[in-house]
Amino acid sequence: MRVLQRSVNTPTVEPGASARVAAALVIRVGARIDNLLAAGDIERVVLGFSGGLDSTVLLHMLRAYLVPRNVLLQTCHVDHGLQVDSPRWFVHCAQVAAELGVAFCGTRLSGTPPSGASVEDWARQHRYAYLLTQLDSRSVLMTAHHRDDQAETVLLQLLRGAGPHGLAAIREHGHYADKRLMRPLLDEAREDLLAYGHAHALAWLEDPSNADLRFARNRVRNVVMPVLEREFPGAGAALARVAALQSEVVEVLDALADEFLLDCEPLDLTRLRACGTPLRPFVIKRWLSRAGGPVPGRTQLQHMLHNMLDARDDGMPMVAWRGVAVRRYDNKFFLTAARLPAPGTEPVPCAIPWTPLCLAHGRMQACQSAIGGAEPAALAQGELSVRYRQGGERLRLHPGGPRRALKHLFQEWRVPPWLRDGWPLVYVGDQLAVVPGQTVAAEFRAAGAAPGIAFDWYPRTAPGSD
Repeated sequence: MRVLQRSVNTPTVEPGASARVAAALVIRVGARIDNLLAAGDIERVVLGFSGGLDSTVLLHMLRAYLVPRNVLLQTCHVDHGLQVDSPRWFVHCAQVAAELGVAFCGTRLSGTPPSGASVEDWARQHRYAYLLTQLDSRSVLMTAHHRDDQAETVLLQLLRGAGPHGLAAIREHGHYADKRLMRPLLDEAREDLLAYGHAHALAWLEDPSNADLRFARNRVRNVVMPVLEREFPGAGAALARVAALQSEVVEVLDALADEFLLDCEPLDLTRLRACGTPLRPFVIKRWLSRAGGPVPGRTQLQHMLHNMLDARDDGMPMVAWRGVAVRRYDNKFFLTAARLPAPGTEPVPCAIPWTPLCLAHGRMQACQSAIGGAEPAALAQGELSVRYRQGGERLRLHPGGPRRALKHLFQEWRVPPWLRDGWPLVYVGDQLAVVPGQTVAAEFRAAGAAPGIAFDWYPRTAPGSD
């Protein structure tokens, strides 16, 4: 098989040495994969396949290793649409998978990075978003990051003034939400992957953008690292060890943070204050990580630690970054989208039989309740619809009691202010009958122990949540 394009920085490797290096590489990587499969809950491996040297080597190794163990292997390619030749790369990846008898899927990203945004960050976020759609609870995503990638990342993080989490850099094992991720080549040098590629006569692609010195990583890879290796032999391996040591520190910090957080969602500020000043930044970062939020910058973190933490009890400050926001209410921090969708102005009909109703701000579910809830006959007195607050809504909580303002009830229920306008209200005709997840108006409530219809509301409290 032919190497489609060779980098000018690619070193040559003697054939005999290539075979020896490749054999040792198989043993090391195979041991890591064995450890992963030992739990017995992995049935499928999904490989992020770019067609480059690294992922081509990993694909070749995985096919040889997983097929005899009855573990399914699937390759996934994401065409970012940033290169003229990227459609040809897509075809190449599909052909390689077909030649090896491996399942293949792929997609082409639409759109381009926003003005001023990092092209690398944009591509990475969209790439992982697609790859994660291919996973289930019994699968794992693998990527082909190696030791040289790790060294570059550590150096970039050092130059950005990162702390332990940043210097831990790329993790060998990790999670995106509840999806598992593994990088079995992370401790391996690129020169060993190159030796494997030569030993097995593999063909791979070289992305010409890797030589574009406008990108910081390329300057580190092509300019800085060669100088460091010349002046300090083994610099790349040493930087990778920094990441390994910082990963151990991060594990300790995360464990300490978890002791304070427990299952805390939102973040209780009483617990945050109790953990002591030095640990507070790490507790906030851990809370955000567990909630799926992006890492905050130093400015945002300091704002949370001081301005927001010390705000008055009736204050509702917030800080926003990268599409999310942390808001304070009721002595708690909440993670939300930075920009919340405006509630609809038109009524939304409710279908019978009851099916989940997906709305802009969350999901409403109606089902039969063993006791209490809304009286079915009362709901049938008029057209059933969902509306949103317009102001002045009132309802009676108890037979013969006063009609209470919904505004005041939301305050008593401690519903965060940013959720109130998007909270669905169930109307029968023009009369407010149900505030899902909170109460049923007295005129529509099932009497005594009679069964009724319960309306539950699952607000979309964080970016991307259901």
